Amino acid sequence: MSIRTLTRFAVVLSGVLLCAAAASVGAQTSSSPEPPPEVANEYRITAFPSYHINEKWSGFGYLGWVYKPDAEYSSYYLGKGVFYSPAKWVHIWGGLIGVYTDSTPKSDSLELRPFIGPKFLGSNRRKWRYFNWTRYELRLTETLDTDEWKTVHRVRNQTRIEIPLAPIDRAWTPKSWYLLADVEPIYRSDTGQIDPLRLRVGLGYVTSRRVLVEFHYFTQYTRPEGGRLAYTDNIFRINLKIALSKGINLMRLLDGGVDD
Repeated sequence: MSIRTLTRFAVVLSGVLLCAAAASVGAQTSSSPEPPPEVANEYRITAFPSYHINEKWSGFGYLGWVYKPDAEYSSYYLGKGVFYSPAKWVHIWGGLIGVYTDSTPKSDSLELRPFIGPKFLGSNRRKWRYFNWTRYELRLTETLDTDEWKTVHRVRNQTRIEIPLAPIDRAWTPKSWYLLADVEPIYRSDTGQIDPLRLRVGLGYVTSRRVLVEFHYFTQYTRPEGGRLAYTDNIFRINLKIALSKGINLMRLLDGGVDD
């Protein structure tokens, strides 16, 4: 599969998914007499330390904190994984994330989330970067009050574009900025539907060849009470990508990071 083919695939897929999201939201607005759900705010801070293993393998860690005041809970993330690069245009990602949720109205919970999947990447002459990442997740969640476990299988498809704001000769160099945008539908096995659907924009800054800082804003659509997709959440996120070893170059650092 050529890079040109991948580019066309990513663009077409993004358009289809955005149209589907708009259609779903429009149907919710026009056909349902019920008032729209309240929109909650969620705040996240995540860090991804990366390290060099060899020319084809890289390792990463995942540290995260999530706070959702409207739902009265905080979550703490700790994870580790690797990605394998058999060619410049493809990575194979795999890892395990642990999540502890401290909830006021409900029981606290512990989740184990292994995942694996391919990421197809590319760029154009203007140094715009893009990727499509499909991954499978197994979510094993324990309700700590009852010791009951719940199993949910999820398939996620994320299509992103990243655009440097610097001139071409300075794109992706220290002290430069970039924009990002993506769409991500997430299919879950317990309902047999896409839930949630996320649309994201962001602004990133290349602090140095070993540190990137990003601000992300998500619009999230979920299915309140099992109904149609509806706009229910704003997610605000600060994202740090950090190279712990010199073997992680800037382009590899940009490829790092996992969304929860």
